[in-house]
Amino acid sequence: MVTLRTHLETYLAGWRDDLNPAWRSLFGEVEPDFGAVPLELTYDAEHTVIPPLRSRPLPGAPAGAHIFRAFDGVVPDAVRVVLIGQDPYPRASRATGRAFEDGALAGWQASVAISLQRLMQSATALRYGEPDFARTPGDWQRVRAAAAAGDISLEPLGAYFDRLQAGGVLFVNAGWTLTRFVPGGGEEQKAHIAMWRPLMRRLLQGLAERPGRPTVFLLLGGFAKKLFAESGVQARAEAGGYADRIASVVHPHPNTVGPNGYLAKGNPLERVNVALARLGAPAVAW
Repeated sequence: MVTLRTHLETYLAGWRDDLNPAWRSLFGEVEPDFGAVPLELTYDAEHTVIPPLRSRPLPGAPAGAHIFRAFDGVVPDAVRVVLIGQDPYPRASRATGRAFEDGALAGWQASVAISLQRLMQSATALRYGEPDFARTPGDWQRVRAAAAAGDISLEPLGAYFDRLQAGGVLFVNAGWTLTRFVPGGGEEQKAHIAMWRPLMRRLLQGLAERPGRPTVFLLLGGFAKKLFAESGVQARAEAGGYADRIASVVHPHPNTVGPNGYLAKGNPLERVNVALARLGAPAVAW
C-alpha cells in the first residue's frame, strides 16, 4: 500500500521543469510541504493527480491542462490581479490548472458549473452595465438568452481565460492539485491545499513585493481568505512600506447562495476594478 504522501513526493519530483521559466526565480527554493499530507492517507490509482504534470498528460484531459497552467502566458511583472479559488474541478476532463476554468465546457448553452456561471454573471453585468444579469442565480438564464439572441458576446471559455491571463489576471487555486474528492471537503482535499501552501505563500508575498507593481488580490471563499491572512502579505507590506500598492477584495465563494452568498454581496469584479483605480492601475476588461 502506497501512502498519498509518498506518491505525491515521487510524482512531483522535478516539478520546476513543468513551470514557466519566468516564474522559477520568484519561487526560489520553496518546495511543496509533503509533510503536511497525513501518513494515514493512501493513494488509489483510480484517483490520479489532477490536473496532471505537463510532462505526464492524462487521457481525456483538456488540451494544455497541467498543474502550472495558471503561470503560462504571463510573467510575474505583468500580473495585476490574483484571483484565488479553492481547488481544481474533481475530474480530469475538467481541471485545467487555472481556477474556475472548466475544460469540459461544450459551450455557454450547455451545462455550466455553478461557480463559473456566477463569475460570468458578474463579468457580463459589469461589461454591459446590466445589473439584472447578476442579482439571483436564475439570472444566468438572462445571460444565456442574451448571448443566444446576439445581444451580448460570450467568448469561448479558453479564449476568455487566455485574454484575461495575458492581461495580467492570475487564476490560481489555494490547492493546485486534487486526488480523491468528497463533496463538502475531505481530508485529501485539505492535504493538497496544505501541501501547496508554501508555494502559495511565496507567490502572494513575491507578487506583493514587486516595486512599482500595483496588485489586487481577489479572495473568493474561506480557503482563499484564510490563505491570504496566513501568508502575512498585508503585515509585510505595512512593515516594508509598500501597503499603498496592494489591495485585497474578500468575497464569498461563487458556489455560495443566500443572504451571505456570492451574488448577495455585490459584484467582486467591479470591486477589483475600483481597487485597481485607487492604486493607479487600469481596470480589467472582465
